[in-house]
Amino acid sequence: MKLIYIYGIPAVGKLSVGEQLEKITNFKLFHSHLTADYVSTLFPARNKMSDQLKQEIAYKMFEAAAKNNINLIFTLAHQTHHDSFVKKIIKIVQKYKGEILFVRLICEKRELSKRITQNSRKKFKKATSLKELEEILKRNSYRTIPFKKSLIIDNTRLSPKKCAQKIKEYYRL
Repeated sequence: MKLIYIYGIPAVGKLSVGEQLEKITNFKLFHSHLTADYVSTLFPARNKMSDQLKQEIAYKMFEAAAKNNINLIFTLAHQTHHDSFVKKIIKIVQKYKGEILFVRLICEKRELSKRITQNSRKKFKKATSLKELEEILKRNSYRTIPFKKSLIIDNTRLSPKKCAQKIKEYYRL
């Protein structure tokens, strides 16, 4: 099993790239909003309990996929506090002789200000204004995962399709 872990700040294009990567590989897309939306039907979106539930659901999905050799693409606006989440995913995947391939997307701020307002973001109740994005960026710490090598792609001028192709080529998928 291979797991492509695509991460970056909000509006950088993680889900759009993941959708394109799914089209050109045999990988299944399992993005973080699936668990977030599921949990938020019963519990507040961002509190300790709902965060724990989202992680537990994700761990179960990763384990089932690894056990059954299902290749996955996972997207997350990875923050510093997600490091322990990633370390546990690594253990789960390695237990079944799988591999995690990390991709960090970056983008210039002027392009982010365009992307944040796109209608596609509303479907998953994502931030949709520059003001919301600035507040999120002030509150949270985003950086490259320090304990694993990541392919870093500046997708400011790349379409999601071209970005997905770069990932596919780099990791020989």
